Amino acid sequence: MLRAWLDEAVLVSELLPLWMRTAAFRDLPHQWFWDGMEHVDPAKEAAAQATRLASLTTTLAYEYARQGRDWETELRQRAKEVALSKKLGLSQAAQPSPTPEDAPEEREESEV
Repeated sequence: MLRAWLDEAVLVSELLPLWMRTAAFRDLPHQWFWDGMEHVDPAKEAAAQATRLASLTTTLAYEYARQGRDWETELRQRAKEVALSKKLGLSQAAQPSPTPEDAPEEREESEV
């Protein structure tokens, strides 16, 4: 689709800069990332995604693409965040929030 558009765009004078009108530019590899859609229940989707990743039935590239994001960009950003957290002496451990099933037990323990 992009190639067809570029083939037409080069025919319109001054639409594209000169450097973009070359055949080499039109043959550059590219990827499409469509906007992702938020799941109705993000907690269930996160659990399902974790299961798919753990069972190797999906890839990070696919999971990020479902969100409309580039997996390589996101991993590079995450690496920067982890490196800065280590440099600042911050903990990397994620603290999961209690599930509804856990909540009554915690209340009972705190009441005792």
